[in-house]
Amino acid sequence: MRTDDGVLSRGIKPAAPTSDLELRENDERFRSVVANIPGAVYRCECGEPRTMHFVSSHIEDLTGYPASDFVGDSVRSFASVILPEDRQLVNEAVDEALARGGSFSLEYRLMHTNGSATWVAEHGRIVIGHDGRPLWIDGVILDVSRQKAAEQLRDRAEEQLRHQAGHDSLTGLPNRALILDRAEQMLLRSKRGRHLVGAFYVDLDNFKVINDTLGHVAGDELLKAVAARFVGVLRGSDTVGRLGGDEFVVLAEGVSLDAGPELLAERLMDVLKEPFRVAGFEDIPLSVSASIGVATSDREAPHDLLHDADIALYQAKAQGRNCYVQYKPEMKTVAMDRLELEIDLRTALEENQFFLLYQPVFDLDSVSVCGVEALIRWRHPTRGIVGPGDFIPMLEETGMIVSVGAWVLDQACRQAAAWHRLGHHLTMSVNVSMRQLETDEFIAQVREILAATALEPKSLIVEISETSLMQDTDSTICQLHKLKKLGVLVAVDDFGTGYSSLAYLRQFPVDALKIDRSFIAAMAESPDSVNFIRTLVQLGRTLGLETLAEGIEEGWQLESLQSEQCEFGQGFLFSQPIAPEALEALLSLEALLS
Repeated sequence: MRTDDGVLSRGIKPAAPTSDLELRENDERFRSVVANIPGAVYRCECGEPRTMHFVSSHIEDLTGYPASDFVGDSVRSFASVILPEDRQLVNEAVDEALARGGSFSLEYRLMHTNGSATWVAEHGRIVIGHDGRPLWIDGVILDVSRQKAAEQLRDRAEEQLRHQAGHDSLTGLPNRALILDRAEQMLLRSKRGRHLVGAFYVDLDNFKVINDTLGHVAGDELLKAVAARFVGVLRGSDTVGRLGGDEFVVLAEGVSLDAGPELLAERLMDVLKEPFRVAGFEDIPLSVSASIGVATSDREAPHDLLHDADIALYQAKAQGRNCYVQYKPEMKTVAMDRLELEIDLRTALEENQFFLLYQPVFDLDSVSVCGVEALIRWRHPTRGIVGPGDFIPMLEETGMIVSVGAWVLDQACRQAAAWHRLGHHLTMSVNVSMRQLETDEFIAQVREILAATALEPKSLIVEISETSLMQDTDSTICQLHKLKKLGVLVAVDDFGTGYSSLAYLRQFPVDALKIDRSFIAAMAESPDSVNFIRTLVQLGRTLGLETLAEGIEEGWQLESLQSEQCEFGQGFLFSQPIAPEALEALLSLEALLS
C-alpha cells in the first residue's frame, strides 16, 4: 500500500496497537520522521537482489524514477541505477557489513533519467534478529552532489596551487623549487644505479637586447618559444626548468648522457640557431644564442650540482658566450675570488677606496690641453691599486655601477669646477654606463650635481659607448635629449666597434665621436685602418660632430691624424692618466711655454 507521505511498503506490519488512536499517532510520527529526512529512506532485503520493502519518495529526486519502480517485484532493481563502475564498490561495502553485522557508509553515483550522474552518500544499518541472523537493511541515501562539486573545485584549486608552487607561470616549466626536488631524486637514483647525472645551466646571451628593444611582450614570447624548443629536443625522462629571467636548467641522467654531456650541450645550442618568429612580431626574425655551464657526476646535494653548473656558466660567459664549459674543481677558486671581489666592492665606496685620475685631452692642431677624461681607480687595502678592467664588469653585473657612477660624476664635476676657478677652463669627460643612463634618477642626478658644483653644463661631456647606444635606441634617445636640454655635451665612446649605421647616428643627439684605440694601434700594420679612420673623421664632419682619437702613442700616429684633420686626441704620447696635482703642474708648465 502507499502511505500518505509517499512511502511505499510491502509486508511491513507494526506491532498491533492497543487502539485506533495509537495506530494513527504511530503512523503520524513515522510519516513526520520520513518527510523531514532530506534523503531517500529505505528498508530492503539482505540478499541479492536488494529488493526494497519500502523507499521514500525522495528517491525520485535522485534518480528521476518514481519510488514504486523499486518496491517489491516492480520493474526496476536499485542496482540498475548505480553507475556501472561504482556497483562493485557498493556490493563490497554491503557484503562486509553483513559479514560483521554492523553498519556501512560510502559514496557513489546514481544515474538520473536526465543523463546526469548524482553523487550520493548511503548510510545503512544491518538489523539483526533474535537468532543473530540479519533480517533486513535500514538506511538513507543522501544527495551530496553539491558537496562533491565543492570538494572537486577545492581539489582542483589545491592542485593548481601545487602546480603554481612548482612551476614557472610564464613557460609552465618547473621552477627552482621543483628543479631542486628533481635534482635530489636524480642524485639518489644515481647512487643506487651508479649512472652519470648532469645539470646544464643555460643563460641566453643577447636576450636583454631583444627585451629592451622590442619590449617585454616580445621577450616573454621569445622565452616561451625557447622553452618549447628545449623541451622538444630532450627525452621524457629529462627535466628542463626556468630559474627566472633568461636562465634555464636542464637535468639529465642515464641514457641521455651515454654519448657524453657535450652532445647534449651542443644539442641545446643548435636548437637555438634557427631564428624565432614569435606571436605579435612574426615579421621580425629574432636570433638568440646561449652560454651553458655543465656539471656532472656525484654531488652531496642538489644545490651543489646547480652551483657548480653556475660556476661553469660564468666561465662560458667569460670565454665570449655562445659556448659551453664543463665544471672543473679549480673553477671554484675563481668563483671564490669573484665572490670576495664583490664583497670588497660593496664596502669600497663607503670606505673611500675609489679615487679618480685624469687623462688630458689635446687639441691636435695646437697640441694643447683642452679637456680631461675622469678615470676611476680602486685603492684596495691588500691588493694595492686595482685598474678598472678588474672591477668595472663586476660593478656592471651587480648594479653597483649606478651608485659608483654617481660618485664619479659628482667628484669629476667638483674637480672641473675647482679648475675653472683657477682659470683652467677644461671640459670634463665622464664615462656613463647604460645601467646608469636607463635609471629614472640619472637626469635629476646630473641636474643636481651641476647645480651643487656651479659647473657650466657645456663643460661636462657624458660619454656613452657605441654598443650601449644600440641596446635600446628609443629609451636612449629620450635620455640623451634630456641631457641636451640641460646643456650637457654627449660623446660616443669606442666609436667604430659597434657598427652603427649613419641612419642610426643621425637619430642620436650627440656632439662628438671618439675613435676607438684599436684603430689607432692598427695604423702601422694595415693601410685599411688609415682609410677607416679617414672615413670616420669624414663621417663626423658630415654630421657636424667633433672627432677625437684615443690611444695615440707614437709621433707618426699624431702626424697621420693631423693630416686627416682629426680634431682632438689623447694617449700616452701626451700623458698617462694623472692625479689632479700633476695635471695642474702640466697646465702651469703649458702656460709658461705658450
